[in-house]
Amino acid sequence: MLFPQDTNFSNPPTGANFERLKVPYLNRSEKYHFQGKKDFSKQFAFIYASRLDEMLTLVSERVVKKWGNEISIKRLADLREECPQKCVIIGTLFKHQELKPSVLREISEENQLAPQPPRSHYADDKDILVLEDALQRIRLVGKIDVHSVVTGVVCALLGYEESNGRFFVEDYIFYEGGPQKPLKSLEYSPLLVLVSGLNQTAANDCSVSLELFQQWIFGNLEGFGQVHDWEAASVVRIVIAGNSVKATLKHKNHLHTKATNEAAELVAAVKAVDTLVYNLAQSVPVDLMPGEFDPANHMIPQQPMHHCLFPRSVEYSSFRGVPNPYAFELADRFIVGTSGQNVQDIMRYSKIECPLEALRASLQWSHIFPTAPDTLPCYPYSQKDPFIVTECPHVYFAGNTGDFLTEEWNGSDGKQKTRLVCVPSFSEHQSVAVVNIRTLECRKVSFKVENFGDEEE
Repeated sequence: MLFPQDTNFSNPPTGANFERLKVPYLNRSEKYHFQGKKDFSKQFAFIYASRLDEMLTLVSERVVKKWGNEISIKRLADLREECPQKCVIIGTLFKHQELKPSVLREISEENQLAPQPPRSHYADDKDILVLEDALQRIRLVGKIDVHSVVTGVVCALLGYEESNGRFFVEDYIFYEGGPQKPLKSLEYSPLLVLVSGLNQTAANDCSVSLELFQQWIFGNLEGFGQVHDWEAASVVRIVIAGNSVKATLKHKNHLHTKATNEAAELVAAVKAVDTLVYNLAQSVPVDLMPGEFDPANHMIPQQPMHHCLFPRSVEYSSFRGVPNPYAFELADRFIVGTSGQNVQDIMRYSKIECPLEALRASLQWSHIFPTAPDTLPCYPYSQKDPFIVTECPHVYFAGNTGDFLTEEWNGSDGKQKTRLVCVPSFSEHQSVAVVNIRTLECRKVSFKVENFGDEEE
């Protein structure tokens, strides 16, 4: 069960006698790691230009398959109002939203002008949809819902230019994740456990549920509820998808006291995460992703949290700090996931209300973080946009989405099969998502003390 290089402890936490299943693993997150010297001198226009340049070729191939060679693909500069012809234009969508936060508006508020009420969503019926290419832009009308998309999405539009200079959309397509590697049959059923939203604090209130979760991983809960030790033996990897640390915010009258207390709470929370990962890593490989509130860089892609934060866990090669987003192969299945910022931002700037729908949309749009850098902080890439989905994953997940949600997504051509997983927040629901790597089925396992066992959805 244990890794040969990790035999330096005397009392392993596992009480059950079983051999843990092992499967091939490959980390494919190289493009999300910063290589060499960071350069923040570039403007964000470069990432949009590189995104459109790469997606232009990919989407053009889908245009031919969808509408044939008879319909010509035109640049916006080639459109003619006086002689409208049905054609296809390809570009990047931009939403003009009056309610979107603005630096200029914030300055106006500082100058005691009319303040804007705080909002959690910024979609409005007055929003306008525009398409941009390398040279110019045009307003879109017709059969495309402005509230179902967000800024930054590259798509192809079929239609014609009206006499008033607007483009009437009759149909549209996205790249939809690209080709997918065929699944190889497996004789066994390895399990991938997805956890998020541990939100460890100095005084953690879900320690009993976390203890039950650990004992399940160790195979010590045979016969408890609907849990079996053979199931624990099939767990081959745990991915903790962000928001593991959350310091308790207590308002203090004295600023120095407040800062000191918050720092102490943060240190205690990090130690709690280190202890948890240390225990798990003695038994199973653990990948730790940073999230929105974790001690890591705020810009996307978030780099792995520094190993110095986890002095106990780093003793084991089975522990790995990974970036957000995170891409890897497990038993020849391609898996991609985030800590949930992409899903939350899509819902914030559209009328998509379901996290699973937002996750599905980002895969159809073939971009993990379409709203970056417009409304989501992002490193100013100048040569290549690393968040474009050119290979369709077999499993696509997002952490910190509230409750558990899942579905199987099939591409429009029927050649893609992707398991979408919205990973529940453990601190809220005391549950995890478990993916069967062989069948790509997924279910929720709950560790609530009053209702322990499997909850299939």
